[in-house]
Amino acid sequence: MNKIIIYILLVIGIVSCNNEITQQLEPKGVALGKMNEIVVIADDKVWESAVGDTFRYYFSSAFPILPRPEPLFDLRHFTLEQLDGQPLRKELRSYVVLSDLSDESSETTNMVKRDMGTEKFNQALSTGRPISSVGKDKWARGQVLVYLFGSSQDNLMESITRSFPATARRINQHDEKQLQASIYVDRINLGLSEFIKKFYKLDLQVPGDFVEAYRDESEGIIWFRKDPNDAILNLVLRKIPYTSQKQFSKDSIIAYRNEFGKKYVDSDIEGNYMTVNEKYLPVYEYTLEIDGHYTKEIRGTWEMTEEFSGGPFNSYLIHNKTQNELIFIDVFVLAPGRRKRDMMMQLDYIVKSSKLISENIIN
Repeated sequence: MNKIIIYILLVIGIVSCNNEITQQLEPKGVALGKMNEIVVIADDKVWESAVGDTFRYYFSSAFPILPRPEPLFDLRHFTLEQLDGQPLRKELRSYVVLSDLSDESSETTNMVKRDMGTEKFNQALSTGRPISSVGKDKWARGQVLVYLFGSSQDNLMESITRSFPATARRINQHDEKQLQASIYVDRINLGLSEFIKKFYKLDLQVPGDFVEAYRDESEGIIWFRKDPNDAILNLVLRKIPYTSQKQFSKDSIIAYRNEFGKKYVDSDIEGNYMTVNEKYLPVYEYTLEIDGHYTKEIRGTWEMTEEFSGGPFNSYLIHNKTQNELIFIDVFVLAPGRRKRDMMMQLDYIVKSSKLISENIIN
């Protein structure tokens, strides 16, 4: 009799273990969705309160800098009930969960408690400090979930404010593969990339759908472009001898850009050429490193002097100390009536993922 009981218990244990393993190994679909899109999971009363206003203030702020404002991220809001009602909404790529832990009746809070585990949940609730956490692949492969929560709505708003830079960076990193795939759909233009490597000592991977628009080696300039429907993406490189640190000033970089625009981007209209619009929109400047090399970046808008045409631009000035020269790179877009944020992000990625190379690597 004892043997029979033991046998039954063993069978039950094996079946239970198998069910648990089956759940763990149950195949998940691949997450879908657009780049720069965040799905916000929050109760209506949280999203419609000052918490939602705070979140929108940061994550829907203007992308710098475009002729017409576009948000840093496109936001979609769902409650858990709405997610359960349409399962496809659980197969998107990037989620931010907003939870007021003091609301014990909240479905979102209960989900956070299940995801975190009771011990960590109670610890977070007892500290009274704003907290964030990151999860992956909850409902589909290739998902990221950022949990922002606090012991009260005020605490939750503080969590949003403090976590904004890290959360935005985390979403951008999660989007990087998708961004890269959108750039190199046609792989790499090996001919142009090899020329840049030899002439500029720069390993910059030119997308396969870019073509050469102009080249003047005596002036150290090459310009290539991509012409999809109703848009033109441009990338210009120029070598400049290094003379002093003053070359990295905003005014100096604007002057380099205006010099190129006046000489190479004109039309049949007399006196019509490309110039930086400093009068009506600001020009922002940033200091950074590209592949460990000191770089100055400016962002602004360009316009034609005698016709209603313009768009965003980024200019970069990289100091190549080994060559005692500067590499000036300018990217700009003409896309009337179209959103330009993602186009500028593509061009920015091409530049910032480049690497300076030494002579011995080339030879």
